[in-house]
Amino acid sequence: MEKQLIDHIRQHTYADLPQPAIEAARREVLWALGTALAGAGAEGGERIAAFVRQQGGREEATVLGFGDRVPAALAGLANGSFAKALEYEDKFWMDGSHGYGIGPAVVPAAFATAEHLGGVDGKAFLTAVALATDVQARLLTGMPKCFDSGWNPTYVLAVFGAAMTAAKLLDLDDEQFANAMGIAYAQLAGNRQTNAEGAFAIRMQMGFSVRNGITAAQLAKLGITGPHHFLTGQFGLYRLVYKDDEVDADAPTRDLGRTFLGARLGFKAYPCGAVAHPVLDAVLAVRDADGVSPESIETIDVFGTRRLRIMAEPKEARQNPRTHVEAEFSIPWGVACVMIDGRLSLSHFEQQVLNNERYAALARKVETHMDDRQRGVWVEVRLKDGRTVKSAPVMAPKGHPDNPQSMDELIEKYRDCVQHGPKPLPKERTERAKDLILRLHELRDVSEVIRLLA
Repeated sequence: MEKQLIDHIRQHTYADLPQPAIEAARREVLWALGTALAGAGAEGGERIAAFVRQQGGREEATVLGFGDRVPAALAGLANGSFAKALEYEDKFWMDGSHGYGIGPAVVPAAFATAEHLGGVDGKAFLTAVALATDVQARLLTGMPKCFDSGWNPTYVLAVFGAAMTAAKLLDLDDEQFANAMGIAYAQLAGNRQTNAEGAFAIRMQMGFSVRNGITAAQLAKLGITGPHHFLTGQFGLYRLVYKDDEVDADAPTRDLGRTFLGARLGFKAYPCGAVAHPVLDAVLAVRDADGVSPESIETIDVFGTRRLRIMAEPKEARQNPRTHVEAEFSIPWGVACVMIDGRLSLSHFEQQVLNNERYAALARKVETHMDDRQRGVWVEVRLKDGRTVKSAPVMAPKGHPDNPQSMDELIEKYRDCVQHGPKPLPKERTERAKDLILRLHELRDVSEVIRLLA
């Protein structure tokens, strides 16, 4: 299997890619850069930038939002962390209620490597992004029960996505490419304990994975070897990290080269954990019903499967988030914000809003009921006058590929995100970057894009 996947990436060119895969890669780049710039402006962004700045080294690649030039792997660490910081990334959806991010690994790795090399044109760049996205998504399809593991595939597979992207752009040969993937496997990150405790390290795991993937490709180019059976070996990913009864080992190569899974990427409608998205759609569906207002509500009951528990338990902590990280993984907080304001925006995670008792009081009225026999997600709002208002079940939330955001919506989200960076950027620069991304295939050197957002 490993060789088939590597050959798929190495042998395909821009001319081999179907238009939907190219268009999806372009959208992935727009989304990842916009959300990463906003992530650079989030709490902790300055400390991450300070860390990579302190390491010194060759000025190879750009730190988004700050403009520092640092070694490629360190730029990947910073920009990967930024791209995941706000839980606003793209998703490869496994079903209607959970998915895993790919762009925060692939896109920062692609830009860091492209800047390191210099002169990488837009077609080569889009090809690397599209192919690495396809294979990272394929690795996910081989782990259909991965949600129940203590290892979070968004981070576990990010190191492979970053390594594949860098290896493609570095033009590694067969042996080097296989070594890069094995070296990537030697550097896994991705435990869910960071979710459970609401630790800042949750976003750092993406940065570690991007840094490690770039490093793996660079080491392989210098002749360092790694295990070639990183997926299917006796102690490979599928046998060691994800148990045999959770693995569909044939899935990653099914329709390989005929179907490109990047075309199934969805882009989040809300800056929070994905399992909350159908819940928030359901809340939007009932908030304008006759007589419904935040003051009229007795309780808000959320119904879904055990998928919701990562953002519903422990109940006391989820109903009373104290920090941005805790709030972006809280169903009650998201429900309260949407019920009050009709939206969930980046501003809802600022400390002054977290301290606002109006939102906090409503969050404490949210109860979650989970049963795996249920289909879809819905909410029931019980009012103080005794009435109950119920939403229809939500099967595919806004942003899911079956309910996608339009390009105009993606552009508006990009424009909102770039206003939240660590330093003000002139509108003409952020608009110029957007225009270049939308015609990325015409560029002779993609470095121009990321430097506009420095």
